[in-house]
Amino acid sequence: MPPLPPQVLRRALVLDVLLAVLMLSLSLLAQEQLWRVIWGVGALVAVLDALFASRLLDLRDRG
Repeated sequence: MPPLPPQVLRRALVLDVLLAVLMLSLSLLAQEQLWRVIWGVGALVAVLDALFASRLLDLRDRG
């Protein structure tokens, strides 16, 4: 599998940050505990994915 271009990784990073903020706000506004947990877990997954994309960009910049 060919490596992803840096532009794609940067867009994925921005999208992950936006999704994390959106899901955190949805978890704060949710009325039921189940939805708070679901949105919170989704935000956590988005943050982890953003960290992974950031790590890939860092490795690519170092060569």
